[in-house]
Amino acid sequence: MRRIHRWLVGMLFAVGMVVGALTVPHSRAYGPAAQQTPGPEVYAEAIGQANLRQGPGLEYPVAGEITSGTRYRVLARHAVYPWLRLEYPAVPEAWVYRDLVTVSGDLSLVPVVDDIPPTATEAPPVPADDPLLAPPSPTPASTSPTATSTPAGPIVTTLGKANVRYGPGTEYPTIVEAAEGESYRLLEIHALVPWVRIDLPESATGSGWIYREIIEITGDTSQVPVTNVTHYSVPELTPTPQTVVINGAPWQNAPAAPGSLANTLGEEMHRYLLAQGFIPYTDRFASVFVLDLQTGDTFTLHDGVAYSGMSLTKIPILVTYFQRHDGPLSEEEAFLITDTMMCSENITTNRLLEIIGDGDPLRGAQRVTAMLQSLDLRGTFLMRQYTILENEPVIEVGTIRTGADQVSARPDLYNQLLPRDMGWLLAGIYQCAVNESGLLMERYPNEFNAQECRQMLAALDANEIGVFLEAGVPDDARVYHKHGWIADTHGDAGVVIGPDSAYVFVSALYGEEWLAFEEYSAPVLGELSRMTWNTFNPDATVEAITPRIVPAECDPRADPVMALLLSGSTLPVPGPQRQDR
Repeated sequence: MRRIHRWLVGMLFAVGMVVGALTVPHSRAYGPAAQQTPGPEVYAEAIGQANLRQGPGLEYPVAGEITSGTRYRVLARHAVYPWLRLEYPAVPEAWVYRDLVTVSGDLSLVPVVDDIPPTATEAPPVPADDPLLAPPSPTPASTSPTATSTPAGPIVTTLGKANVRYGPGTEYPTIVEAAEGESYRLLEIHALVPWVRIDLPESATGSGWIYREIIEITGDTSQVPVTNVTHYSVPELTPTPQTVVINGAPWQNAPAAPGSLANTLGEEMHRYLLAQGFIPYTDRFASVFVLDLQTGDTFTLHDGVAYSGMSLTKIPILVTYFQRHDGPLSEEEAFLITDTMMCSENITTNRLLEIIGDGDPLRGAQRVTAMLQSLDLRGTFLMRQYTILENEPVIEVGTIRTGADQVSARPDLYNQLLPRDMGWLLAGIYQCAVNESGLLMERYPNEFNAQECRQMLAALDANEIGVFLEAGVPDDARVYHKHGWIADTHGDAGVVIGPDSAYVFVSALYGEEWLAFEEYSAPVLGELSRMTWNTFNPDATVEAITPRIVPAECDPRADPVMALLLSGSTLPVPGPQRQDR
């Protein structure tokens, strides 16, 4: 491996949002007149896509649709219902459900309205026997999150993948992810927000809540209880010991993992981490994702924990950049990519985000998140650009509730990852580079090609630090990876190519307040890498981890990778050095 690199300098710390303490008077302004007075600089952007309606509720007709990549000024917020009124061309009333958008700016400065826009001339008649559309009763039929449903009651069917949660809102933890076409008994309807409660035996409460616009209800709903309860307690689940789990691949027709890796390497890593004091639900723990790129066998150790994204989220930035880029790279573009991935420079990273966002790095970051959402990698996101200066002013922006454990590792509010998400993304890059298959090509068949994916791997190949993943493999191994560390979290994510193998390795380690590099993260991550290498390459094992010395200077313009990105020649197909396996 080449050794032109320097240590990543600078830490990325989670910064809390500053919430204004201003009191904004209620307003009753509706219609075009409300748009004549410019409001504060507060904008909303869809997380993926979202319907706009002519009023703050599902009973209003659809006024349009917004998608990620475009921000709209927020004109008002409703005092009772979680809906925002947006400035939308040629539509006097355009409301969006709050949980479907990311807000940038201080929402507390936006005027509050408490009237309900008229619907008599704008919407079809409301069926008197449909409590989903009828106004809430002053006395709710149910004031408890538990209710009894008969087997012959109405049925809820999902129209796509949908999270079922412990309460009626995305701030509640996810219980399960329901697949498209799943059916459940309807138990209860919420009168104030567009959520319904369904029968879910596997839940700790026996039920769960699902968003109204991503389901279809069949059957008579007139006898279904209605509630206006606004707070639901999340059950205190008994923590389970660290386990090795098998996750299905997010692309179509992926073979089921046989589980042999989980029962061998996964269990070996589990015992090793416990011996090193990395124990779940304590002040020091770790997660690992491994995928055999040749057989599809995979496992995740201590799954479902969100970590600060560190510089590992520069991988999805790289992917989003190539998704939106056409044609050969210019010298400036090749430099930005190489400096970001090789030197981990935040200034050039933000410049890439600026290009992705058509001049706005904040929009660029949110487009990265939208790309991840579209790939069903929903536990990883980046909501704003990277911090450059230690006392840099806070950029007001929203965050995302993913359903993962977003508490234990105290992740950055605006830059988070799940190790398995990063692993599947790397697998998508590799499969695209080999034969234009996999996740990226499935979702974006016209926006990626093998050459672009090989360029991404070349950029990842430039990142060399001498420790972590690299310390556990031989000198002649190819490691396409990105590392990252902040005060309490260290990690590495990459594709490793050996004589007879190709695999993905992702690991994140957390230590409360401070994770000691020399004592804990460097040797532990190196050993996890060595275990993985030896499992995949039994005829070329590594006896002990070997940290390497890397020059302090990082010069992208002198690195062969930049010349490779500019050459225009077809890059070689990545893969095992011997193809006779």
